[in-house]
Amino acid sequence: MKKHHMKLKWVIPIGIITLFLLVGNLTVNKEQVFANDHQQIKTLSSVKEVVKTQGEQELTHAEVINLTNQFMDILVQDIDANYKVIHFDTKDELLREFETVTTKETAQEFVDFYYSEEADGMYILPTETPPWFLEENDYDMITVDASTVKVVQDNHTDLDGNYSLELEFTFDNDWKITNIIYN
Repeated sequence: MKKHHMKLKWVIPIGIITLFLLVGNLTVNKEQVFANDHQQIKTLSSVKEVVKTQGEQELTHAEVINLTNQFMDILVQDIDANYKVIHFDTKDELLREFETVTTKETAQEFVDFYYSEEADGMYILPTETPPWFLEENDYDMITVDASTVKVVQDNHTDLDGNYSLELEFTFDNDWKITNIIYN
């Protein structure tokens, strides 16, 4: 009886550990991208393999760099000596330009913070750009579902100190930045 009880005592913890391993293998869809050579180390699960067989587009390092650079290029507009924006007169015009790389909702917070509309045009707030994606640093790519990937990067700059940036990319005919979170 005592030997049977000892065996049973180990069955439950082993079963729980096995369950965690199985669940972990189904939900881990993470890639780490190394800054020095942009090599992607993939941790594939059966879920991600199914996604790829359905023909979904895979977010590449080049697309991450392209979209984050375009976002910042749109955010930092050409201005005159009085900080008046040269190429756009309204926030709505600028938000339409952002829709090439992001959603209006995602860009809205940035446009509202950095720009003001006046009777004679739009002006930029003379300040530093927000902490942003650093192309030369490592980052993680985490597959959320068949059309959504989160890019998470921990950074340090002299100006901003330590920060973590989480960019959500969603594929709908092309990749766009759909959420930006700072930690």
